[in-house]
Formats: sequence, structure tokens, C-alpha cells
Amino acid sequence: MSPKSPKGIIDLSADDTSAVSALMQYCYQLDYTDHLVSLDNDVPEEVTLRSHVDVFMLAERYGVSGLKKIALQKFEDFATMVLMVDGNEEQMRHAIRAMYSPSRRANVDDLRKVAVKLCANHVQAFIHGTGKTMALVYELMDEMPEFRAELFEEMALRWR
Repeated sequence: MSPKSPKGIIDLSADDTSAVSALMQYCYQLDYTDHLVSLDNDVPEEVTLRSHVDVFMLAERYGVSGLKKIALQKFEDFATMVLMVDGNEEQMRHAIRAMYSPSRRANVDDLRKVAVKLCANHVQAFIHGTGKTMALVYELMDEMPEFRAELFEEMALRWR
């Protein structure tokens, strides 16, 4: 699946530069930071939920299971915080769109399970009166039938 040349060289030029930077940092430190310096820019940029999705997809494509596990955990931790703060819903929407995009180049089933679980938690909070809005989940369900089906499955499992 990796774009390898006959000389054994992997071309990362088509990949997200911040995700490649995280991959390189992981190779040396077995982790990546919440501030990434892209390869073509010396200014650190804030990591977003989409950043963790991009790192996860890159790790999946190149078979870097340790990085994949770290990106998944960072995504879950950060997404949990994002959903607690009003006004940050766009980050979650952007990340989920990337996961369900037909043009994605990696298997993101593990990420999708986490995102669906977190959105189901969001739905439950709204139903129990502790959540403020359902707009994010409604919009995603309307826009992405696959997401809607997976969310309904998760909710059905919880309400048995």
C-alpha cells in the first residue's frame, strides 16, 4: 500500500506534511507532540482533531502500529474535550468527514468506532438533559448515511 520505488525509497511528498512530521518525530521519540512543525513551515501549528486523524491514516498506510495506537488515543482524549466545549463542534465535524470520505486512503475503522462512541455519548447527554446541543450529530447523520447507520447501531446496543 505504501508508494515505494524500486530503490526502496518511500515517497511521502503527497502526504500531509504535519502528519509526516509526526511520523518522523515518532520514529525518534515514540510519540508526537501536540504542536507539530510541518516540514515546509517552521512555525508550530496547533494540533486539531483532524491532525490526529491524518496521523492515524498515515500510520495505517505505512504499517506503523505504535503510532496508530498513539494517534487513536490522542484523538479520543482530545475529542472528548472538544465535545465538552461549546463552539468546538466544527473540529469534530471536520474529523468525522475525513473518516467517512470516499477518497480516504486508509482503513479508519478503529477511529470511526471511537468517534461513533463519543457521538453516542453526546446523544445520551442530550437525552438526559445534561447536553446542550444535538446539532453536530444531526448534521453528521444527515450528511453521512454510513455514520448514521453506525451511530444507530451503537445506540441500539446501549438501549437493549
